[in-house]
Amino acid sequence: MKGNNARFPIWQILAAVVSGLLLPALIGGALGITRGDLGFAWSELASAERPRDKTDNAHQLRLGIAYVPPAKTPDMRLYIEESFETDLANEIGERLGADVKLVLVPPADRLAALNENRVDAVLARVADDDPLRKAAEILPTGYESGLSPVMRSDRPLRQWSDFRGRVVCVTLANDRGQKLAQSLGAEIRALRAPAEALMLVRTGECVAAIHDRAVLDPLFTKRSWQKFSATLPPVGPTSLVIAVAKHRTDLAVTIGRALATIGSAEQWQQRRGRWAELASFEVYRDQAGPDCH
Repeated sequence: MKGNNARFPIWQILAAVVSGLLLPALIGGALGITRGDLGFAWSELASAERPRDKTDNAHQLRLGIAYVPPAKTPDMRLYIEESFETDLANEIGERLGADVKLVLVPPADRLAALNENRVDAVLARVADDDPLRKAAEILPTGYESGLSPVMRSDRPLRQWSDFRGRVVCVTLANDRGQKLAQSLGAEIRALRAPAEALMLVRTGECVAAIHDRAVLDPLFTKRSWQKFSATLPPVGPTSLVIAVAKHRTDLAVTIGRALATIGSAEQWQQRRGRWAELASFEVYRDQAGPDCH
């Protein structure tokens, strides 16, 4: 307005200054994040009203994984993934207020990718004797499992060596399952999604499908899977961990705090149950023919 000489009361000015100083600290305390963690620009976390430019990398967390799911799926249908890397990556991003960028990092390239700063961290499946455990900072996620097959209950194979020359379904994301089937001399049929592999066991095109035993156990409790609940003792146990370069201690602490809120035994039980529910639903959604009798 013309001639408007209004002044802000001194208490409003002081309140604005104090809130500008304390709000970032309150946000950081709630999330367990300190200044400098992840290289984020702290002022931006406190400036929610400022639109974020898509080219701004201040809030980006680059996570390396061994398999990046394709953007498109068969017939544009949604499928549950083989393991939990992508879901866990998104949960961590939400906890940290970061945009997660998934980067393809083969197992043999994990340490180099970390040390060369091509990624901030790596989500990896590692055995107890994996060299990565000594070469990087390892943060457990709370998930571990060996591999087991899904087979018909009325005529199952009795031992792993019986897979030689048989057709075994394995997903593209299940590198450990592919290597296991290859070592057994099986004929491998690689599929995009777990539901596709499980479906071909039901229709008789594959003698078995290989998956984590941790997700098969809840699947086998379903009445509809009793006829296909034969299995073998799990082999090749690994743990899902997050690896961080040893020199990035602040980042390791930050991610560790996020994991502490999403890695309880109860939360993993829920994820495993959800995997079984969705995979089972997807099998029945996609199955064109009857079960093999």
